Amino acid sequence: MPTYNAILKEIRKAITKFNRNIPKAQRDMFDAISEEITRLDLYDDGRVRTTAKNLSILASIKNKMLKVIVTPEYRQSVKEFVAAFNTVTSLQNAYWKEQETTFTPRPILKALRKQAITDTVNKLTESGIGVNVGERITEMLKASITTGGSYKKLTASLRDGLLNTEQKGYLDRYAKQVTIDGLNQYSAQYNNIVASDLGYEWYKYDNTDIETTRPWCDAMTDQPYFHVSEIPRLLRAEGLYYYKDGVKTKVELNSKTGLPAGMIPGTDASTFFVNRGGYNCGHQIRPVAERQVPVEVVAKVKATPAYQAWKKIAA
Repeated sequence: MPTYNAILKEIRKAITKFNRNIPKAQRDMFDAISEEITRLDLYDDGRVRTTAKNLSILASIKNKMLKVIVTPEYRQSVKEFVAAFNTVTSLQNAYWKEQETTFTPRPILKALRKQAITDTVNKLTESGIGVNVGERITEMLKASITTGGSYKKLTASLRDGLLNTEQKGYLDRYAKQVTIDGLNQYSAQYNNIVASDLGYEWYKYDNTDIETTRPWCDAMTDQPYFHVSEIPRLLRAEGLYYYKDGVKTKVELNSKTGLPAGMIPGTDASTFFVNRGGYNCGHQIRPVAERQVPVEVVAKVKATPAYQAWKKIAA
Protein backbone atom coordinates (compact mmCIF):
# COMPACT_ATOMS: atom_id res chain seq x y z
CA MET A 1 0.00 0.00 0.00
CA PRO A 2 1.35 3.48 -0.85
CA THR A 3 1.24 4.81 2.69
CA TYR A 4 3.07 1.80 4.14
CA ASN A 5 5.78 2.13 1.50
CA ALA A 6 6.08 5.76 2.57
CA ILE A 7 6.75 4.58 6.15
CA LEU A 8 9.58 2.32 4.99
CA LYS A 9 11.00 5.09 2.79
CA GLU A 10 10.95 7.65 5.63
CA ILE A 11 12.74 5.26 7.98
CA ARG A 12 15.47 4.53 5.41
CA LYS A 13 15.89 8.23 4.57
CA ALA A 14 16.27 9.34 8.19
CA ILE A 15 18.78 6.60 9.00
CA THR A 16 20.86 7.25 5.88
CA LYS A 17 20.93 11.02 6.41
CA PHE A 18 22.09 10.77 10.01
CA ASN A 19 24.78 8.16 9.45
CA ARG A 20 26.42 9.70 6.41
CA ASN A 21 28.24 12.22 8.65
CA ILE A 22 29.44 9.63 11.18
CA PRO A 23 32.66 8.67 9.32
CA LYS A 24 33.85 12.31 9.56
CA ALA A 25 33.02 12.45 13.27
CA GLN A 26 34.89 9.20 13.74
CA ARG A 27 37.97 10.51 11.94
CA ASP A 28 37.87 13.72 13.97
CA MET A 29 37.78 11.59 17.11
CA PHE A 30 40.75 9.54 15.91
CA ASP A 31 42.74 12.71 15.14
CA ALA A 32 41.94 14.21 18.55
CA ILE A 33 42.93 11.07 20.45
CA SER A 34 46.06 10.60 18.34
CA GLU A 35 47.13 14.12 19.27
CA GLU A 36 46.51 13.45 22.97
CA ILE A 37 48.46 10.19 23.15
CA THR A 38 51.56 11.85 21.69
CA ARG A 39 51.85 13.39 25.18
CA LEU A 40 52.25 9.97 26.82
CA ASP A 41 55.59 9.22 28.51
CA LEU A 42 57.34 6.29 26.85
CA TYR A 43 60.24 4.00 27.67
CA ASP A 44 63.19 4.06 25.27
CA ASP A 45 61.94 0.86 23.63
CA GLY A 46 58.58 2.46 22.74
CA ARG A 47 56.48 1.02 25.56
CA VAL A 48 54.04 3.22 27.45
CA ARG A 49 55.16 4.11 30.98
CA THR A 50 52.87 3.39 33.93
CA THR A 51 52.83 6.85 35.45
CA ALA A 52 50.42 9.21 37.17
CA LYS A 53 50.92 11.67 34.32
CA ASN A 54 49.82 9.10 31.75
CA LEU A 55 46.73 8.16 33.76
CA SER A 56 45.89 11.86 34.00
CA ILE A 57 46.14 12.15 30.21
CA LEU A 58 43.81 9.15 29.92
CA ALA A 59 41.21 10.90 32.07
CA SER A 60 41.26 13.95 29.79
CA ILE A 61 40.95 11.89 26.60
CA LYS A 62 37.42 10.61 27.24
CA ASN A 63 36.13 14.11 27.92
CA LYS A 64 37.79 15.41 24.76
CA MET A 65 36.33 12.53 22.73
CA LEU A 66 32.79 13.51 23.64
CA LYS A 67 33.43 17.17 22.83
CA VAL A 68 34.80 16.22 19.42
CA ILE A 69 31.77 14.03 18.62
CA VAL A 70 28.88 15.85 20.28
CA THR A 71 29.29 19.19 18.54
CA PRO A 72 26.45 21.67 17.91
CA GLU A 73 26.25 20.29 14.36
CA TYR A 74 25.99 16.75 15.67
CA ARG A 75 23.25 17.74 18.12
CA GLN A 76 21.34 19.29 15.23
CA SER A 77 21.66 16.01 13.32
CA VAL A 78 20.25 14.15 16.32
CA LYS A 79 17.37 16.64 16.52
CA GLU A 80 16.59 16.16 12.83
CA PHE A 81 16.79 12.38 13.16
CA VAL A 82 14.34 12.12 16.07
CA ALA A 83 11.93 14.37 14.16
CA ALA A 84 11.47 11.33 11.92
CA PHE A 85 9.60 9.64 14.79
CA ASN A 86 6.89 12.27 14.37
CA THR A 87 6.80 11.79 10.60
CA VAL A 88 6.61 8.01 10.95
CA THR A 89 3.80 8.42 13.48
CA SER A 90 1.78 10.54 11.03
CA LEU A 91 2.35 7.98 8.28
CA GLN A 92 1.40 5.13 10.61
CA ASN A 93 -1.84 6.90 11.47
CA ALA A 94 -2.59 7.46 7.79
CA TYR A 95 -1.93 3.78 7.08
CA TRP A 96 -4.30 2.65 9.81
CA LYS A 97 -6.93 5.10 8.61
CA GLU A 98 -6.67 3.43 5.22
CA GLN A 99 -7.17 0.07 6.88
CA GLU A 100 -9.92 1.07 9.32
CA THR A 101 -11.76 4.36 8.83
CA THR A 102 -12.80 4.39 12.50
CA PHE A 103 -9.18 4.20 13.76
CA THR A 104 -8.23 6.79 16.39
CA PRO A 105 -4.78 6.77 18.08
CA ARG A 106 -4.87 5.90 21.78
CA PRO A 107 -2.92 7.99 24.35
CA ILE A 108 -0.48 5.10 24.88
CA LEU A 109 0.85 5.66 21.35
CA LYS A 110 1.80 9.23 22.19
CA ALA A 111 3.60 8.01 25.32
CA LEU A 112 5.37 5.34 23.27
CA ARG A 113 6.67 7.95 20.81
CA LYS A 114 7.85 10.26 23.60
CA GLN A 115 9.73 7.42 25.30
CA ALA A 116 11.28 6.24 22.02
CA ILE A 117 12.57 9.74 21.26
CA THR A 118 14.00 10.17 24.78
CA ASP A 119 15.77 6.79 24.62
CA THR A 120 17.23 7.52 21.20
CA VAL A 121 18.51 10.99 22.16
CA ASN A 122 20.17 9.52 25.26
CA LYS A 123 21.83 6.78 23.25
CA LEU A 124 23.11 9.17 20.57
CA THR A 125 24.49 11.82 22.93
CA GLU A 126 26.92 11.90 25.86
CA SER A 127 25.51 9.15 28.07
CA GLY A 128 25.17 6.55 25.34
CA ILE A 129 28.30 7.35 23.38
CA GLY A 130 30.33 7.71 26.57
CA VAL A 131 29.52 4.19 27.69
CA ASN A 132 29.33 2.36 24.37
CA VAL A 133 32.13 4.10 22.47
CA GLY A 134 34.17 6.13 24.94
CA GLU A 135 34.54 3.30 27.46
CA ARG A 136 35.82 0.88 24.84
CA ILE A 137 38.52 3.29 23.73
CA THR A 138 39.35 4.29 27.29
CA GLU A 139 39.80 0.65 28.31
CA MET A 140 42.09 0.10 25.34
CA LEU A 141 44.26 3.04 26.37
CA LYS A 142 44.16 2.10 30.03
CA ALA A 143 45.38 -1.42 29.25
CA SER A 144 48.41 -0.04 27.44
CA ILE A 145 49.25 2.40 30.23
CA THR A 146 48.85 -0.03 33.12
CA THR A 147 50.69 -2.92 31.43
CA GLY A 148 53.43 -0.99 29.66
CA GLY A 149 52.10 -1.86 26.25
CA SER A 150 53.64 -0.95 22.93
CA TYR A 151 52.85 2.58 21.76
CA LYS A 152 53.00 1.38 18.16
CA LYS A 153 50.47 -1.36 18.85
CA LEU A 154 48.28 1.11 20.72
CA THR A 155 48.07 3.47 17.75
CA ALA A 156 47.39 0.53 15.43
CA SER A 157 44.56 -0.71 17.69
CA LEU A 158 43.15 2.79 17.89
CA ARG A 159 43.18 3.13 14.12
CA ASP A 160 41.54 -0.28 13.72
CA GLY A 161 38.88 0.52 16.31
CA LEU A 162 37.92 3.82 14.72
CA LEU A 163 38.84 3.75 11.05
CA ASN A 164 38.44 0.10 10.06
CA THR A 165 36.71 0.21 6.68
CA GLU A 166 35.64 -3.45 6.64
CA GLN A 167 34.24 -3.99 10.13
CA LYS A 168 33.45 -0.28 10.57
CA GLY A 169 34.65 1.73 13.57
CA TYR A 170 33.14 1.71 17.05
CA LEU A 171 31.13 4.90 16.54
CA ASP A 172 29.96 3.89 13.07
CA ARG A 173 28.66 0.50 14.25
CA TYR A 174 27.06 1.96 17.36
CA ALA A 175 25.31 4.87 15.64
CA LYS A 176 23.92 2.63 12.91
CA GLN A 177 22.53 0.12 15.37
CA VAL A 178 20.90 2.84 17.47
CA THR A 179 19.30 4.60 14.52
CA ILE A 180 18.24 1.43 12.67
CA ASP A 181 16.81 -0.25 15.76
CA GLY A 182 15.39 2.96 17.21
CA LEU A 183 13.10 3.86 14.32
CA ASN A 184 12.32 0.32 13.18
CA GLN A 185 11.50 -0.97 16.64
CA TYR A 186 9.35 2.08 17.34
CA SER A 187 7.41 1.52 14.12
CA ALA A 188 7.06 -2.17 14.97
CA GLN A 189 5.83 -1.43 18.51
CA TYR A 190 3.33 1.09 17.18
CA ASN A 191 1.96 -1.43 14.68
CA ASN A 192 1.81 -4.17 17.28
CA ILE A 193 -0.27 -2.10 19.69
CA VAL A 194 -2.73 -0.98 17.01
CA ALA A 195 -2.98 -4.43 15.42
CA SER A 196 -3.72 -5.95 18.82
CA ASP A 197 -6.38 -3.31 19.56
CA LEU A 198 -8.08 -3.97 16.21
CA GLY A 199 -7.81 -7.75 16.43
CA TYR A 200 -5.60 -8.20 13.37
CA GLU A 201 -4.27 -11.72 12.81
CA TRP A 202 -2.56 -11.53 9.42
CA TYR A 203 0.79 -9.98 8.49
CA LYS A 204 3.29 -9.43 5.69
CA TYR A 205 7.07 -9.23 6.16
CA ASP A 206 8.07 -6.11 4.24
CA ASN A 207 11.00 -4.10 2.87
CA THR A 208 13.66 -4.52 0.24
CA ASP A 209 16.40 -7.10 0.78
CA ILE A 210 19.98 -5.83 0.67
CA GLU A 211 23.41 -7.43 0.49
CA THR A 212 23.58 -7.99 4.25
CA THR A 213 20.02 -9.34 4.59
CA ARG A 214 19.93 -12.40 6.83
CA PRO A 215 18.80 -15.71 5.27
CA TRP A 216 15.71 -15.80 7.51
CA CYS A 217 14.65 -12.29 6.50
CA ASP A 218 15.36 -13.13 2.86
CA ALA A 219 13.06 -16.14 3.11
CA MET A 220 10.37 -14.19 4.94
CA THR A 221 10.12 -11.46 2.30
CA ASP A 222 9.42 -14.21 -0.23
CA GLN A 223 6.58 -15.59 1.90
CA PRO A 224 2.95 -14.78 1.21
CA TYR A 225 0.96 -13.31 4.05
CA PHE A 226 1.32 -15.22 7.30
CA HIS A 227 -1.00 -15.73 10.26
CA VAL A 228 -0.13 -15.14 13.91
CA SER A 229 -0.55 -18.87 14.58
CA GLU A 230 2.38 -19.58 12.25
CA ILE A 231 4.95 -17.57 14.20
CA PRO A 232 6.27 -20.50 16.30
CA ARG A 233 6.86 -22.42 13.05
CA LEU A 234 8.58 -19.47 11.44
CA LEU A 235 10.85 -19.00 14.45
CA ARG A 236 11.90 -22.62 13.97
CA ALA A 237 12.51 -21.78 10.28
CA GLU A 238 10.24 -24.64 9.26
CA GLY A 239 9.50 -24.48 5.55
CA LEU A 240 11.70 -21.43 5.04
CA TYR A 241 14.18 -21.32 2.14
CA TYR A 242 16.29 -18.64 0.50
CA TYR A 243 18.49 -18.62 -2.59
CA LYS A 244 22.24 -18.81 -2.07
CA ASP A 245 24.29 -18.53 -5.27
CA GLY A 246 21.17 -19.48 -7.19
CA VAL A 247 20.57 -22.62 -5.10
CA LYS A 248 17.46 -23.03 -2.97
CA THR A 249 18.80 -23.38 0.58
CA LYS A 250 17.05 -24.14 3.86
CA VAL A 251 17.31 -21.46 6.55
CA GLU A 252 19.47 -22.79 9.39
CA LEU A 253 19.12 -22.31 13.12
CA ASN A 254 21.78 -21.02 15.47
CA SER A 255 22.80 -24.00 17.62
CA LYS A 256 23.19 -21.81 20.70
CA THR A 257 19.89 -19.89 20.54
CA GLY A 258 17.70 -22.35 18.66
CA LEU A 259 16.60 -19.43 16.50
CA PRO A 260 17.45 -18.43 12.92
CA ALA A 261 20.92 -16.88 12.64
CA GLY A 262 21.05 -13.21 13.64
CA MET A 263 17.94 -13.17 15.79
CA ILE A 264 18.07 -11.64 19.25
CA PRO A 265 18.41 -14.46 21.81
CA GLY A 266 15.14 -15.14 23.59
CA THR A 267 12.95 -13.91 20.73
CA ASP A 268 9.57 -15.67 20.92
CA ALA A 269 6.05 -15.26 19.59
CA SER A 270 5.43 -12.29 21.91
CA THR A 271 8.66 -10.35 21.18
CA PHE A 272 8.93 -11.30 17.51
CA PHE A 273 6.85 -8.33 16.33
CA VAL A 274 9.38 -5.88 17.78
CA ASN A 275 12.63 -7.87 17.41
CA ARG A 276 11.84 -9.05 13.88
CA GLY A 277 15.07 -10.44 12.28
CA GLY A 278 17.38 -9.15 15.02
CA TYR A 279 19.55 -6.09 15.71
CA ASN A 280 20.00 -3.80 12.71
CA CYS A 281 17.00 -5.38 11.00
CA GLY A 282 15.37 -2.95 8.57
CA HIS A 283 12.31 -5.09 7.83
CA GLN A 284 8.84 -4.38 9.14
CA ILE A 285 5.91 -6.65 9.90
CA ARG A 286 2.89 -5.09 8.21
CA PRO A 287 -0.51 -5.96 9.74
CA VAL A 288 -3.21 -6.58 7.14
CA ALA A 289 -6.92 -7.33 7.28
CA GLU A 290 -7.96 -10.88 6.40
CA ARG A 291 -9.87 -9.51 3.42
CA GLN A 292 -6.55 -8.54 1.83
CA VAL A 293 -5.12 -12.05 2.04
CA PRO A 294 -5.66 -14.41 -0.93
CA VAL A 295 -8.48 -16.83 -0.11
CA GLU A 296 -6.32 -19.86 -0.91
CA VAL A 297 -3.73 -18.73 1.66
CA VAL A 298 -6.42 -18.21 4.30
CA ALA A 299 -7.94 -21.63 3.60
CA LYS A 300 -4.54 -23.37 3.76
CA VAL A 301 -3.61 -21.82 7.09
CA LYS A 302 -7.00 -22.37 8.69
CA ALA A 303 -6.73 -26.07 7.88
CA THR A 304 -3.54 -26.48 9.94
CA PRO A 305 -3.43 -27.93 13.48
CA ALA A 306 -1.49 -24.84 14.60
CA TYR A 307 -4.36 -22.56 13.55
CA GLN A 308 -6.95 -24.80 15.19
CA ALA A 309 -4.97 -24.80 18.44
CA TRP A 310 -4.52 -21.03 18.30
CA LYS A 311 -8.24 -20.55 17.63
CA LYS A 312 -9.19 -22.48 20.74
CA ILE A 313 -6.89 -20.37 22.90
CA ALA A 314 -7.98 -17.09 21.28
CA ALA A 315 -11.70 -17.88 21.59
